[in-house]
Amino acid sequence: MSNSVYVTTYEVIGDGLAIAADFYAQVDAAQKAHWAFTESVGGVGFRPAHWGSITSVLFEELPAEGWKQIGRDKARIEATPRKTSKVGKALAEQIRALPVTPKGESLAGMLGYNPLEMAMDGFKVYFATELRTSHPTERIFVRIPRFANDGFEPDETMLRALPESEFMKAIEDHNAEAKRLRESEPA
Repeated sequence: MSNSVYVTTYEVIGDGLAIAADFYAQVDAAQKAHWAFTESVGGVGFRPAHWGSITSVLFEELPAEGWKQIGRDKARIEATPRKTSKVGKALAEQIRALPVTPKGESLAGMLGYNPLEMAMDGFKVYFATELRTSHPTERIFVRIPRFANDGFEPDETMLRALPESEFMKAIEDHNAEAKRLRESEPA
């Protein structure tokens, strides 16, 4: 068996669409919870963590208690909870309690892919990723790192392998339509 990784792009179809809808409902719920927390503490934005949570909150003005400034993002103040205070510890606990935004490997796993986390080729690490386009029609894709003879047999009622050119065309069509819609909106 070769250790070379190749990435296969699949379109989610048929029975897989209900699974993808559940995945995106989890993503939407987590993001809504992250925004609700951000707004509840007076924030105007947040920096997402690669593990699906919040690493910092952006403020117009730093709150008087519980936060420490760690930087600036344009005119906004970037801050994290000050864990040396009771208020800061409570804020950090609130962040830890937020739902985690699921990642592409989670959707790939829900669609039968194993390993769920990653594939390695020497020092290169590959993760399963997902992408949803909504223009001109909604399409959902997963890109899965594969090895030759890895035993993964995608369920053809849920996943349709497609050439990279078709995947890229779907992205280009989405971007072109999104740009057209943005430009047609009154300023």
